[in-house]
Amino acid sequence: MGDFHPEAHVKGFAGFSFIALIWRRLSTTDFCIMSKVYSIYFDNRKVVLTKSFEEHFINQRGLFLRFSTSKELSKILEFFQTVTQVENVFISGKNTQSMLEDFFELFRLIKASGGLVQNSKGEYLFIFRYGKWDLPKGKLEFGEKIKEGAIREVTEETGITNLKLNGHITNTYHTYKLGNSIILKETHWFHMIYDGHEPLIPQQGEDISIAKWVPQNQLNEILSNTYDTIRDVLNVAGLV
Repeated sequence: MGDFHPEAHVKGFAGFSFIALIWRRLSTTDFCIMSKVYSIYFDNRKVVLTKSFEEHFINQRGLFLRFSTSKELSKILEFFQTVTQVENVFISGKNTQSMLEDFFELFRLIKASGGLVQNSKGEYLFIFRYGKWDLPKGKLEFGEKIKEGAIREVTEETGITNLKLNGHITNTYHTYKLGNSIILKETHWFHMIYDGHEPLIPQQGEDISIAKWVPQNQLNEILSNTYDTIRDVLNVAGLV
C-alpha cells in the first residue's frame, strides 16, 4: 500500500466533510483505463471522479474527498482552484457519470474530437504545436457528428485523406482560460488507419509547425514533451 498518512475525518472547506489522505508520489497515467473514473486536468493538476478510493491508494498523492451533492462539488472545485498547493483532488461518489454531468454545469463545455492515426508501417501520427507534441484534434463544428469531426480535424491539421475509423479509444477532459471564462473541453479520441502515401502538411494557420510519423519504439520523445491527456490516450490505446 505504500506510505500514507490519514489525517482523520475532519470538517472541510466551506463546511463540507472530507477525508484527507496524502501519499508518497503520483502516477499520471492510471486513471482513464479504470472503470467509472474521470480525470479533469487543470494544467498540471487534476480532479479525479471515482467510485472508490481504494483503486487509487497505491502510488497516489492528493486530497481525497467524499461527494454528496452538486453544491458540495462546486465548493470542492472552488477550494481546488483557490488552494493551488493541492496538486490533485480525488472525489469519491456512487455515480461518477452523474458527478461528471454535475461538473459540466460548472463550466462552459466545448466538445472536440481527434485521432490516433496508424499507418501501414505501424507508425503513429503526431503534430508539434505550442512547444509540445500533440495529436490532431479540434472543436466540433455546429451540428457536426463526433466521428466526422475527428476525421475532418486530422485531415485539416496534417493534410492526409481517406482515413478509416477503427474504434473509439477514450474521452479526455481539460480546462483552459478564454477571456474571463474557464472552458472545459471534452475530447473524443478515435483510432484511425491510414494506407496512403500523401505528404504530411502541418496546418500552420493553427500554429502546427511539424507533422510526422513516429514508430512505437520512439514514443519516448513524445512522452517527454506532451500533455497528460495525450499520455492517457496512448496509455488506453496500449502504446505505453
